[in-house]
Amino acid sequence: MADVQQLITNARKVLATGKDAEAARLLTDAAYRTYDPELERQIRELASQGLDNAGRFSKRRWKEIIRVADERAGSSTNA
Repeated sequence: MADVQQLITNARKVLATGKDAEAARLLTDAAYRTYDPELERQIRELASQGLDNAGRFSKRRWKEIIRVADERAGSSTNA
């Protein structure tokens, strides 16, 4: 879990510098590594920020992160 939090922290920093592709990669890694509802919430929040700032052709990557986080959240409630 600590490594997922570190990925989220790094993604937040990278997103603030405008390196959207790098931030998206970090958040994708984080989304696939956790079932923790709080971490999933943080991932969705950052991905939503990225989506809001995304250009026409980069929205899909952010939507995918949100989809994965939502899917994981659904899996953790069914377990």
